[in-house]
Amino acid sequence: MSSLERIRGKGAVNFTLLLSCFSVACATFLNGFDNVVLSPIAGLPAFVLKYQGIDAATQSPILTAYNQNLIFALPYVGSICGSLAAPLVLSFCGRKWTLMAAYALSLGMVFLQLFAPTLTCFVIGRLGNLTAIGIIYVTAPLYLSEVVPPHLRGAAVATLNITVYVAGLVATIVVNETEKLGGSLTYKIPLAVQCGIPGALIAMTVFLPESPLWLVSQHRIEDARKSLRKLRRWSNTQVDHELQILGTVDWAQRSLVAGSNFWQIFNQTNISRTLFIGAFSCGAYLSGVLISTTYITIFLIELGTGSPFTITVVAIAMNLAGAIVAPFIMDRFGRRPVALAGIALMLAIDVIAGSLAFRPTQSALRGIVGLCCLFNFVWAATYGPLSMLVPTEIATPKLRDFTMSYVSVWIFITGLIANFVLPHLTAQDAANLGAKTYLVFAGCMAIWLVLTYFGLPETAGRTFAEIDQMYAAKIPMSKFEAAISEVGEAVELGEVANGTQ
Repeated sequence: MSSLERIRGKGAVNFTLLLSCFSVACATFLNGFDNVVLSPIAGLPAFVLKYQGIDAATQSPILTAYNQNLIFALPYVGSICGSLAAPLVLSFCGRKWTLMAAYALSLGMVFLQLFAPTLTCFVIGRLGNLTAIGIIYVTAPLYLSEVVPPHLRGAAVATLNITVYVAGLVATIVVNETEKLGGSLTYKIPLAVQCGIPGALIAMTVFLPESPLWLVSQHRIEDARKSLRKLRRWSNTQVDHELQILGTVDWAQRSLVAGSNFWQIFNQTNISRTLFIGAFSCGAYLSGVLISTTYITIFLIELGTGSPFTITVVAIAMNLAGAIVAPFIMDRFGRRPVALAGIALMLAIDVIAGSLAFRPTQSALRGIVGLCCLFNFVWAATYGPLSMLVPTEIATPKLRDFTMSYVSVWIFITGLIANFVLPHLTAQDAANLGAKTYLVFAGCMAIWLVLTYFGLPETAGRTFAEIDQMYAAKIPMSKFEAAISEVGEAVELGEVANGTQ
């Protein structure tokens, strides 16, 4: 049995690996809870009276547009700053302790939100918390992709989406239950629950092993060996085989990117990967998913549907169902088939839903609502997790930190722009396109379908050494799967280290 076959072996999984994956997958619970809990809190009269007072224009306890921007939009600058700062922290602290630092920052900032005496202090708390979330979005996928064997990498990274939606459901339950209490407790209890999340994550993470690949990149070979022994149910010989593969990746890249910095992701060798990864991941926001998630309730009210809040719960449940399915299909069917099928299905849904908007009948309206829910399932099962998984796999190994930082920044920027533009397309007092907006996203998905066909390689089950060697050999994206045996042999013989320099 070759060493590549050994590190794909199912015997690799042990309790420590499962615990590590579960603990780090829970990192996105912070973002999922924050996304859902803040909107209803900011609409509570007790919160508005505390941090703003009665709106002079409406004579009611409603946040002004300016204060809404301070609470919802401005803090996303923190996400961008966190994403940009992550590589620097990662280079010194590694994966595990960078997560710990982000959790500690989040803990302090959510406590500031809970006890904030003024709106300014509350916004500073939001800004700091989203900075921590930006760091987490760079770090968590990297850790998960590096600690698991190649045949489990897709499933491991896909679990990040599950915790986002579970957190959203928990936040919804907490807000609904505390709303009945009245007074300041209606917003203080949800914020107090939010304070407990980073504290729990710190306790879950502190005893986890560090990423072996990061340790190898720091030339800490013995520490990497100890980490692998904790993460694998293997003999010392098998651990050494995987360590040899990890060392091959590092050796092959070291002379190419010595003294690596952020701008090297744009050099002639890496720019094609960088641009594709950024475009592919940003496409998640250009699919139409915001209509059926962030703006689903408002969208349904504008359409005039009955029980919009009940339908919203169903739509969220479909997100969760898709996220649960994702880990089972990522490695079984491969990245290209899942991506191409997912984008093609979303394109079809966008076209059908947008076309039904030209027929203002009850049956057409029911069809649009059903398609919204179906869209959520497809997105959460395919494109959503792939937008986090793909950057961890096809980035140049020694520039993975910088590449994930670049991708995260563009995801947050695209999300900001999309969140700003979408209401102006759908709202009745703006472009008033309503469900016809789906046709705009259909055009985006048609472009991304072509982009994905020509730009996304099949990376399921492959080591980082194999993927990097295939890029070095300039193998066409559609031929990666057929080339696996040849490249596997090349890596096994050490040709990545000796034949490509």
